[in-house]
Amino acid sequence: MSTTTITTFADAQALVKELRENPNNIEKRQLARTACSTESWPLLCDARYPDFLADCVNLHGEEEVGANGLPAWVLSAWEISISLQASNTSVPPFITSPLNINALLTLRDIIVRKLMPSMASLGAAGRVRFKPDSPDAASCISAATGLLFALSHSLKMHPDLSFLARLRQSGAVEVCTLCWLYTSDLATRVTASISLESLLEPHSQQQQQQSSSSSAFDFSSPPMQHVLRRVVDAAPNASTIVHRCISMLSDGLEKGKMTDGHKLVELCLVQWMTDESCKDSLGRFFVTERQSSGSGHGKNVAEVVVAVVADALAQAEVTGVNWEIVDMGGAVLISLSNVAPLSMGTLIEYIERLEIVQLAANIYTLGPEEEHAQAWSNLVDLLLHCTTCRAPNCHFVRTEAYENALRSKLEQNSLWNNVVHSLLERARATAASDGGGSAKAKTIKGQWAAWAQLGKELGLVYKPPPPSAPVSTLRGDVDGCWFGECERHGKVDEETEGKLLRCSACRRAKYCSSACQQKDWKAVHKTECKAFRAGTSTN
Repeated sequence: MSTTTITTFADAQALVKELRENPNNIEKRQLARTACSTESWPLLCDARYPDFLADCVNLHGEEEVGANGLPAWVLSAWEISISLQASNTSVPPFITSPLNINALLTLRDIIVRKLMPSMASLGAAGRVRFKPDSPDAASCISAATGLLFALSHSLKMHPDLSFLARLRQSGAVEVCTLCWLYTSDLATRVTASISLESLLEPHSQQQQQQSSSSSAFDFSSPPMQHVLRRVVDAAPNASTIVHRCISMLSDGLEKGKMTDGHKLVELCLVQWMTDESCKDSLGRFFVTERQSSGSGHGKNVAEVVVAVVADALAQAEVTGVNWEIVDMGGAVLISLSNVAPLSMGTLIEYIERLEIVQLAANIYTLGPEEEHAQAWSNLVDLLLHCTTCRAPNCHFVRTEAYENALRSKLEQNSLWNNVVHSLLERARATAASDGGGSAKAKTIKGQWAAWAQLGKELGLVYKPPPPSAPVSTLRGDVDGCWFGECERHGKVDEETEGKLLRCSACRRAKYCSSACQQKDWKAVHKTECKAFRAGTSTN
């Protein structure tokens, strides 16, 4: 058969017969991949093409090299991923037919029983047949990522928790993580991150309720406890992993290059790798390792994480803050602080150069929902611990340099005093609305207590600001876009109303575009927004 189109069962049968007669013919197998489509998949299933693919995987060994010079599993991974895609896009009634389900069972079984263990040798120590940046490595990573992505889609179409458990134990998580770390291609990395999310997310309502993380990931559960060690062993050195993670996070700062979901996935990976359970094997490299840059100053992970959090907070008046990113960024910094031995000099760097005190103040002032700022509350608690602890066995030994650095930041522009006042006002407002018994009220009270104690330990004294005069210049309800120079200002019509979005901070001002919002923010709204939130309007 020489055509790339299969329109009858006879065409599919002839193709499979030719493949079985000469399974090592690369051209014939390429022809089969080209012919495999949504339309031809039912015919190929009937001709037992999935059985041929399974037989091919059974025949080659883990370290066998194909005629193209790549590991033999690469060709099988491409073929099976295309077959899964054809199955995933099949239309009813065939997609739920016994023929398609049996084909899926055949492919899934050979994946976990033979193919995935072969792919796991991609990074096994002493068995790497290529350098991480070589074309051969790119081909292997592309094939592995494509298969995992098609498989994750297949699991959404045809869920099977027992198969998912087998898949997790077959080395799939390790393979996906290695692809994520080693690829230099952004599209491949994003595909790998989506596949990894599918492999690790809780798949039952009970699992989701038991998960304490704000994200869907559970990096502490099997087989994740053992994967990190295997990934570290597979890497040429730990700095390779650290530099790759820095590059990943830096990509997230470029506008339009990554979605918020992808940024969150990258932060989850770093947090996992700096977790206390693996701090002695890899975490210390995340603290000390820097990636060189053109400016001559190398960036470490903490710097890039802080930049990602600051970028998320900067969206407060535009699209709103993604608090999951903010919270996960704080979790990464907490994990880094737990890496032993962490010198007090690193915490001083956090304070002086990375401005985490300013970030925590901004987070407290913006006033997120109670569950979103926990990691940053933990960071403030850490600073307080380092200020008060006198235990001789504590590696956070209080020093004069640390106290001076922290006091300087808290006193700068009355930062500490202003945040204490803001938290007091929020606590009073919450108590007035719900009696102070809600989880939110308790969280705000805890934030205020820790922040106030932090300054008190350094000799700072709270001074209430003078009472504000009633603000009579605040705008009342404005029709249309609030930006006075906008053509939709003052208009009341269906088209205008359909375009208006509220300010995410005060929930009163409305704008037809982010451009109008930014212009009005500089001209008027920056001052009145704070007043609206503080409730000082006389309107």
